[in-house]
Amino acid sequence: MKQICFFLLLIFLISPSFGQKSTPSNKQYVIVKSTFDFLKQVNRYKANSFTKFLFSKAGYEVYLDNEELPEELYYNKCSALHVDVKDKSNLFATRNYIELVDCNGNLLYTSKLGASKLKDYERSYRESIRNAFSTIENLNLIYASFSSQKIENSTTEKQNVEFKEAPKVKDTEIPSPIDTTEVMAKEKNTSNTFLLSAEKSETGYYLLNSNNELVFDLLNTSTKDVFIVKNKNGVLTKKGNQWIFEYYEDKLFVKKVLQIKF
Repeated sequence: MKQICFFLLLIFLISPSFGQKSTPSNKQYVIVKSTFDFLKQVNRYKANSFTKFLFSKAGYEVYLDNEELPEELYYNKCSALHVDVKDKSNLFATRNYIELVDCNGNLLYTSKLGASKLKDYERSYRESIRNAFSTIENLNLIYASFSSQKIENSTTEKQNVEFKEAPKVKDTEIPSPIDTTEVMAKEKNTSNTFLLSAEKSETGYYLLNSNNELVFDLLNTSTKDVFIVKNKNGVLTKKGNQWIFEYYEDKLFVKKVLQIKF
């Protein structure tokens, strides 16, 4: 009997699954504040849990920031989009808007104002927040852009850690400059780049081609260098010195570099 127990224990210990950590999922996490500053109490009028419900209904895995988080999110809260609700109510109406931020508090997107004239506080905040949520355009694309930025930042950090300063050389050892014209030309041909000129409009900018034809209609957002591309289900974002156009085409996420002259 002892030999059988020992044999079973040995199998358990050498099993490939023993001691392995679960593989991180590709879930889209959202964290909602459990206390909005203007209400000053946890989930007052159920405004926070209702906001959580709206994002859950949109297909995201959502938690209030005071709830128990899954392990992969607990140790990496920067993998989640963070949600806050702000208040601009007056004597006549309850008015709210939604802010989407990253884990460092950097503002990514601001919805339009939602409003309600209902007298009951709980119903009024629900209607106002629901109306604000309905103005968020291309939420999936905002999240995709946010996720893409996380990956790029992570890659940059790794590169910075691994970077070593090149050894100093004497003046007599400095090689002659390399002609990079040919290299740059090759990069331009493979970077999927479009040369466009920007013309100011009432709601943002028009992007015109060399024939002065309208290619894209850009709509302003509350975030600098981030534009919604009208009728294209896309977002234009400046990352470093490049303008990145991200959009969905036949349910596929597409990313292009645009060369724009403002």
